[in-house]
Amino acid sequence: MQITDIRIQLIKAPKNKLVAFAGITLDETLVIKDFQIFSSVKGYFVGMPSRKMPDGTWREQVFSLSTEFTEYLTGSILRAFEDELNSPENRLP
Repeated sequence: MQITDIRIQLIKAPKNKLVAFAGITLDETLVIKDFQIFSSVKGYFVGMPSRKMPDGTWREQVFSLSTEFTEYLTGSILRAFEDELNSPENRLP
């Protein structure tokens, strides 16, 4: 399974650690949206699409069964995020 497209939506004025959302396309046939990109003291990390349950807990809606695929997925999203941060239209004057 190959990631054929990644779209990043930066949050222009983040109010918490959430700094962007990402959507991916797999094999040009399946789109998965609402990956979250968070900032932490150790750097950026990717949260899987999830939803809040009635009891207040969060449940991931998408997850990988393979550690290798998870690393491929999160690494690809973070590279696309860094590229978006460094693009000319997003640089500070």
